[in-house]
Amino acid sequence: MSRINHTILIDDNKTTNFLNKYLMLKSKRFKRIEEFINGHTVLERFEKDESFEPDIIFLDIDMPNINGWELLERFEKLYSKKVKTKIFILSSSINKEYSQVFKPKYFAPEYLIKPLNLTIIEALYHKYYLKG
Repeated sequence: MSRINHTILIDDNKTTNFLNKYLMLKSKRFKRIEEFINGHTVLERFEKDESFEPDIIFLDIDMPNINGWELLERFEKLYSKKVKTKIFILSSSINKEYSQVFKPKYFAPEYLIKPLNLTIIEALYHKYYLKG
């Protein structure tokens, strides 16, 4: 079974990160999973470490200091260096405004409503990582 090498979870809620990591490990599709409670740390790693190139980032929208939309904008500026990274937006809000603001991009193709579950994880895996 093919596995995704490096996954990043960015959510200010530690419980959400814990549960998402648990589901990913249970799916057996992921090798290395890192958790972050703010986006600043991840941005610093992208900017300073050329070898930092996760396969997937699950990015929460509603976070203090720097929110997911701002992070997505900053990631886009760095994107030319990080061609393979896919960013999946996560939100606990079913606010239609959020889903209307989101515009899919090659590197950020999906807007997902929390909580993640095994069905969503499997669907993303098959859609983006089992393509021929």
